[in-house]
This record gives sequence, C-alpha cells and structure tokens, in this order.
Amino acid sequence: MERIAKQLFEKISLSKKENTKLYYNFFEDKNHGNALHQAVYDVFEKIFKSVK
Repeated sequence: MERIAKQLFEKISLSKKENTKLYYNFFEDKNHGNALHQAVYDVFEKIFKSVK
C-alpha cells in the first residue's frame, strides 16, 4: 500500500495547480487501522496553520 500511495502522490504532483499544496507522509509506526486518525489530524493541522 505504501508503494501505491507514493505513486499516486507523484502522479498528482505532476498535474497539481500552482496554488495547490500537496503532502505525502508515511506513518511508519501506524497500521491500516490507526493511520487514518493521524492522517486526518495532520491535515487539519496543516490547513488551519496556513489560515493564520
């Protein structure tokens, strides 16, 4: 799953718009069951830090 996620990130990176921010983060210590919670938290943190 890590390899496919990385490939998707790279593909989207090639076509992203100028004012779009794209992030890829691999949670090495997480598994499929608990990575989503950390990912959602990180996204909200990035979104709301950029608003300030």
